[in-house]
Amino acid sequence: MKKLLALVLSMLLVASCLALVAIAEEETTAATETTSEESTTEQATPTFSNTLLVFDDTTKGFKILGSPSQIDKHFYSTEDTAEPWEGAKLLLKDVTDPYVFIQWNSYINKAKLDKVDSQEYPFVVIKLKVDGYVEDFELFYCAGTVSGADQNYATTTDYPHSNTGDVEYIIYDLTDDCEGNYNSFRFDPVGADEESIIYLYEFALFKTEEEALAYAEYDEEQEDDTTAPVESEQDTTAPESEEDEEIQTAAPVVDDDKKEGCGSVISVTALAALITLGAVCIKKKD
Repeated sequence: MKKLLALVLSMLLVASCLALVAIAEEETTAATETTSEESTTEQATPTFSNTLLVFDDTTKGFKILGSPSQIDKHFYSTEDTAEPWEGAKLLLKDVTDPYVFIQWNSYINKAKLDKVDSQEYPFVVIKLKVDGYVEDFELFYCAGTVSGADQNYATTTDYPHSNTGDVEYIIYDLTDDCEGNYNSFRFDPVGADEESIIYLYEFALFKTEEEALAYAEYDEEQEDDTTAPVESEQDTTAPESEEDEEIQTAAPVVDDDKKEGCGSVISVTALAALITLGAVCIKKKD
């Protein structure tokens, strides 16, 4: 009888040990999967759009700014400032006829994107800032069979340009003026003061004027007046919703940890109880 009880206790001990090992393996696997997901997120490949060119570190190697005249150009980064910015910095060395080509085809080809039909996307918006003074910006658009700057395919901004030193959006309407896929653009600061600096941030294409205006935030004040009460309501309730979500999300995590911890404790406790019971039985048998 003693041998039988000893055998039973040994089998229970082995089963408990196997259960503890399984729990440890599950925890290790979960931790490994989490680390793998975080690593994948950090190394995500940049995404590009054939209707939006962002002047930043991911595109500066595409040689999208070329053939400058009377302009020093380079990409810059201000990550150490309170409001970090990245972009292309254009320093005007001479204001007789400064310009630089935005080589659209270079961007499209190196980012492996589809070409853009100029008739389908006739509105161009450039996000920029001027440090100094520039009267206006002329844009030469090369599309279809047009490969270089041609005065027949040039326009100035369709909405007022300011020299406040703030970030602004300048808009060009190329409707019915060109055909074929975009090849490149020549960007000319006109009537500028020497040593003025232009910071280019984004170059975007749109199908309609409404889309271009919305992107340029020309209707921002009107939208703010119309939607103010709604935004106020959302602002009031949003924190509560976020807190509720955090509480609901946090609870299961804590419960899972408790369950894992309890599983180990129960296994050890059960093992101790069985050993004690066996000892008592053996003692009674004696």
